[in-house]
Amino acid sequence: MKPDLARTIHPRRRTGVVMTLLILTGISVNQPAAAQSSLASERNVKVAYLYNFLRYVRWPETAYADESAPTVIGIMTGDPHSRLLNQVAAKKKARGRSIVVREFDTVREIQACHLVFLHAGTAPADEAEAIVRTERQNTLLICESVVATQRGVPIRFFADHDGTIGLKINVDAMTRRGLQADAKLLNIASIERD
Repeated sequence: MKPDLARTIHPRRRTGVVMTLLILTGISVNQPAAAQSSLASERNVKVAYLYNFLRYVRWPETAYADESAPTVIGIMTGDPHSRLLNQVAAKKKARGRSIVVREFDTVREIQACHLVFLHAGTAPADEAEAIVRTERQNTLLICESVVATQRGVPIRFFADHDGTIGLKINVDAMTRRGLQADAKLLNIASIERD
């Protein structure tokens, strides 16, 4: 079924989806809003999304060495999401596979990952190199730069007008990488094409 290209999720509904993602991921949502900094809360939401991408995106069977191979998340050394991602990986599985987080010092070192996340502080030249390095590897690349989905990045986080974290999915970039997003994921994102 072809997604409606103009479809976006209503911000209030997205907030409910995000809270569900946080609960399913095991990230604490019991703390009062005043107790959490907005930056820490934003990181929690992004990590919840990253985990759920593993659940709602399908990789080709050839992306795994065998049925027991883990799903690998790649991030840059020093990424502020690292601690939370490692906590999720220690507790959760995705589609029956264990999760491993690998850290890389430079984008030139990125290899053999199912998902790579480049946070907002990534230099544009590094992001461009990561796009090229991961495109032929069935890697789901997620970035935060404004032009990411227009440059061939499958998924981009963005701050919506109401302050919530939104998703833009480039369905053409997903297809080129041999990846298939579940309708549940497409329904909470803004869809883009090359």
